Amino acid sequence: MRRTAMAIGVGLVLAISGGIGVATTSDEPAERPAPAVARVVPDSGQDLEAAIISLQDTLRRVPKDHASWANLAVAYVEQARLTGLASYYEMAEEAASRSFSIEPDENFTALAARAAIESAKHDFDAALASAEEALGINPYDVGSLAIRIDTLTELGRYDDQLRALRIADRRRPSTAIAARYAYAYELRGELDRAGDILRDAAANGGGADRGYLLTLRADILRKQGRLEGAGRDLETAQQVAPKLLLSLVSTARLQTARGDLDGAVETWQAVTARQPLPEYITELGELLDHLGRTEEAEAQYDVVRATIDLLDASGVGSDLETAIFESDHGSVEQALIQAQAEYSRRTSVHVADAYAWALHRAGRDAQALPIARAATRLGTPEARFWIHRGTIEAALGMTGAARTHLRRGLATDPGLSPWQRDEALATLSRVRSDR
Repeated sequence: MRRTAMAIGVGLVLAISGGIGVATTSDEPAERPAPAVARVVPDSGQDLEAAIISLQDTLRRVPKDHASWANLAVAYVEQARLTGLASYYEMAEEAASRSFSIEPDENFTALAARAAIESAKHDFDAALASAEEALGINPYDVGSLAIRIDTLTELGRYDDQLRALRIADRRRPSTAIAARYAYAYELRGELDRAGDILRDAAANGGGADRGYLLTLRADILRKQGRLEGAGRDLETAQQVAPKLLLSLVSTARLQTARGDLDGAVETWQAVTARQPLPEYITELGELLDHLGRTEEAEAQYDVVRATIDLLDASGVGSDLETAIFESDHGSVEQALIQAQAEYSRRTSVHVADAYAWALHRAGRDAQALPIARAATRLGTPEARFWIHRGTIEAALGMTGAARTHLRRGLATDPGLSPWQRDEALATLSRVRSDR
């Protein structure tokens, strides 16, 4: 979940010369012929609208093209996530069903589509099973390889994640796999290595692919405090891929890092108008809160609640998003229910952080501490993870550890929500005064 903002698929998957991982000559299964259809792969930076139009045009001409129906299903899943319109999930399921009805046997593209739908609904075990089934038919399918990596990441199976990455990079080096490799290293705190992968991959890419990779690299540079470099990458990304919303999200956080909070408000408003995801709306609300625009902030929080209700009604799992939001801006009881439910299904660092924070808000700090430690076990440079851990330690009277981890969190990302920064600074101030 990096990035809930991981987006879109590659119709034009760029091979990266030599791959990213360790090249081997191990026994690999024979490659099946690729379908004569551009593959749509979650999380790679493609222009989704163009892909959907192209696939719909193909299906008007060739209505029994099962691969195009499956690709269209994946594109609809991604469009649902980008637009917040739950109706796209129904369209995705209909398209996948159509693909299976046309080709019920060895239809790996439809299995990959089913995996994408299951993943979007946070049924990650089922998504992994579907991806594995697809790879049993075509071990070289880039969509299935990518979804397998994503589900292992979401489940918190990080050793398996790296193994899946090496296999995918050996079989299908691409923009999609490069982005996932970089994220794996980012999760582990290896920001230089992650940035180098994205830089090298962007040098081999063009258009939407290049813009996407440069946007991801800009986020890395911002976390490192290299704001000028981040700005240059975003400027290039917006030139080569002007419709890429992720670069607008990154711009809002860079404006925050630079102290241009009024500019960040305007940018977040543009983002949420196009992609009303709960985490983006919350970030806008917290910025308004920090600026003293309380009524406007509350209006945004109301939108978050309504959006979560719509997602839940459509069958899209939002326990994690709900827990994070409710812990800070709503019902602690609801946050704890949602976080505990999600943690029972998967133990990624993001879910562990949300559960630990909900426990803290409920006054259960002794129970929260080992889970907060689990959230930081990879050394992930996520400011909230360290702030939450430090705050829990402060509540337990562990002042030395609290100061260390609060400072680490505050130093991790200058683009952190100012409201979150205010909360952390207030806790740090209390810890200092207790010495």
